[in-house]
Amino acid sequence: MTKLNTRKNKKKKIIKINEGLKLLSDSFRKDFNSIRINTHNTLTHEIAKLIKSYELIYDNYKILTEAIFKNGSRADIFVPEKKWIFEILHTETEKMAIKKIKKYPTTCSVFFYKADEVINNATDTL
Repeated sequence: MTKLNTRKNKKKKIIKINEGLKLLSDSFRKDFNSIRINTHNTLTHEIAKLIKSYELIYDNYKILTEAIFKNGSRADIFVPEKKWIFEILHTETEKMAIKKIKKYPTTCSVFFYKADEVINNATDTL
């Protein structure tokens, strides 16, 4: 790949990230690839969030944890470049999860992961 193509790809990625960031609350501090801990969640939930965040960062995505959107809804992990929302389920029911989807921006794709499965499937072989 030439330097010109590399610069074009980086520029496209930055544009996509900025589009995703427009969905977030102006007051939300946008620290990429920093893991925010929410003490209202269980330790199992937070460990699973850390593992999923690590996997996304390892795959070269910029992430935001505990991202707050303009309407006040909050995502465990948000990938602005792809407009992906990752929710870790530990104590929530399926009904609660479905209710949560309705609060997120419609332009986002939402993925649910069970905390126990994330932890059990974690490996050091990334």
